[in-house]
Amino acid sequence: MNPITPESLHELVSLADVQLSPDGTLAVFVRQTVDAATNGYKRTIWIKDLQRDDPAEPFTNGSKDGMPRFSPDGARLAFVSNRADKPQVYVLNLRGGEAHSIASHANGVGRFEWSPDSKRIAYMASLRADERAKEDRGESLGGASDEERGAMGVEREAKDPFVQKQEKERREHEEKMRFDPRIIKRMPYRTGTSFMEDKWAHIYVSAVPTDFSDETSGDIKPVRVTEGEDSFELPTWLRDGSALISTYTREMEGPRWYMYSDVVRVALDKTSDEKSSRTYVRLTQAGHSCYSPQVSPDGQWIAYERSLEDRPGHRIQSIALLSIAGGEPIELTAATDRNVEIVKWHPKSDSIYFTLLKDGHVNLWRVMLADKKIDQLTALTHDIASFDVDATGRVVFAASTPQDPSALYVREVDGVVHTLYKPNRKFLEAHELGEIEHIQYPSDDYMIDGWVIKPPNFEPGQKYPLAVEIHGGPHVLWTPSTGSMFHEWQLLAHSGYVVFFCNPRGADGYGETFMRANWKDWGPGPSRDVLRGVDEVIARGYIDPERLAITGGSYGGYLTGWIIGNDQRFKAAVSQRGVYNLISMRGTTDVPLFNDFESGYTPWENISSLWEQSPLAHVPTMHTPLLIEHSEQDYRVPMEQAEQLFQALILLKKTVQLIRWPREGHELSRSGEPRHRVERLKRMVEWFDRYTKRST
Repeated sequence: MNPITPESLHELVSLADVQLSPDGTLAVFVRQTVDAATNGYKRTIWIKDLQRDDPAEPFTNGSKDGMPRFSPDGARLAFVSNRADKPQVYVLNLRGGEAHSIASHANGVGRFEWSPDSKRIAYMASLRADERAKEDRGESLGGASDEERGAMGVEREAKDPFVQKQEKERREHEEKMRFDPRIIKRMPYRTGTSFMEDKWAHIYVSAVPTDFSDETSGDIKPVRVTEGEDSFELPTWLRDGSALISTYTREMEGPRWYMYSDVVRVALDKTSDEKSSRTYVRLTQAGHSCYSPQVSPDGQWIAYERSLEDRPGHRIQSIALLSIAGGEPIELTAATDRNVEIVKWHPKSDSIYFTLLKDGHVNLWRVMLADKKIDQLTALTHDIASFDVDATGRVVFAASTPQDPSALYVREVDGVVHTLYKPNRKFLEAHELGEIEHIQYPSDDYMIDGWVIKPPNFEPGQKYPLAVEIHGGPHVLWTPSTGSMFHEWQLLAHSGYVVFFCNPRGADGYGETFMRANWKDWGPGPSRDVLRGVDEVIARGYIDPERLAITGGSYGGYLTGWIIGNDQRFKAAVSQRGVYNLISMRGTTDVPLFNDFESGYTPWENISSLWEQSPLAHVPTMHTPLLIEHSEQDYRVPMEQAEQLFQALILLKKTVQLIRWPREGHELSRSGEPRHRVERLKRMVEWFDRYTKRST
């Protein structure tokens, strides 16, 4: 068997965005692999015939294809691709042929949705106020490519590649100079790895010809159906095509931009009480934040996800219903006291299928509309990442397991689950995996779920070093099947470590009381949960207590810093993208009120408590050799957090190193440049080895 190394990342495949054809005979999904040559990723759309035993096969030949969606009539498949300068929507006839662009925008197209009659699509694009004004005057937006301008109804001209290259460079230069200097007038002004500038996400509607070719591009004239400095999300269509249902952010400018949103109806056909086609009507009111509306296939209901907005982060997200005819929302799943994640209507509109984050797993559930009866449909160690359901109730889903980072499965109507496609089969046959074991243990008033992964060549009676992993959030859920951690956990096991991780108080998946249990208590309580788990594993007799290592990212980076500042048992630590100063974090993050909700007050109300809860305050008692890593374009937890901790430790002559990752943001470990992801793992293992495997 072969060892798992940092470079093994290049061999792993992940699946996402499963979609079933309207007749339930075909499944499509996105298949992602690492493209080492470009230091990026290759995303293609694959197809599986569910009526035959033939293997899944590629359906598109692009390298940046995603979001496959069957037309409701089942004749075509549309998808988003970066084949041009900016993302566009393309369509393929299921009988074969070339892909043709059906929706473009100078700033790129986001997500899209077919109309029920398969004759139109609604899609998202972001633009500035001056660009909206140009569109309203019928002018072409500056910076659109020939193909993009053609899709917007602008006459196309044949130009040679050299001229096109020059025009692209000119557009890029003009955009760069437009922000030199950058004038900030709104908040937030940056998120992810980029500046938000002054663009808002709007909805467009475009016709889709039945017989489409590139020559028809100039005849397509998309219409923007929203207005103003509001940002909307992906819409869903009313069955008669007269309106779209979407959500918009109630307070786009200000510190609560990511928190509060409402369901709205956007009229496409003018009525007497709507002055223009860009009028929208709020369907939900303050009190809940609402997301991801979906109109039922029979057109009678709107299902959407919502959570109480009084304490964001500490409230579960449930499914609610609104009648198309109006009335009060109907709550469907709040009684589970668990967060729903993916929601899909059954094609017969009699039930809603959803995934539920519950007690260390992510399984499939269903709620019936008639009596609100909730049933669990899978009870496996799968973490379901994407699914779709057909008219018979058969479900096809992509999921990870402790022994496979991603595969395609089907749950038959009788409840039997079997595998349809295992893209990582050869990798798994060539590598022995570390055995994973579930443990539970008490900590204060809570029972904590934890897991232990042993090295593949584990020998009873031998003493092993222990690597402790801590998740971020803090309100997220780790399971033994968390696909994003499969490679890292198994790498550490192959490197000779027993791996331990748990869900300390504050984690998702155990109800609101548990999720609120770390309120005003980010450090002491959760650290006891982690350290009692460490004690539990050591008590089993196969851990050398003198060779302990610890790591975590984001909130896990915070807790890593907190623990080594208050406990001296660890010989090595790696803190990733962590929060170390709760006072300065509030003034530099793109989500400043998150700190207030978690701590219960602002710096002006109780600065001493915030300082005491900051790992930076405990630097004098940090003696564990610490490797700090942070991304230079991390706007969620800005670079200044790492700089403060590093400088303080250096000045105190502690053992510390800082790694700055250029071009990366908060998601480095999950979706950063592959070369950086591999290098990050190499340096983590080397740091642990240096201090836990040295001769004594």
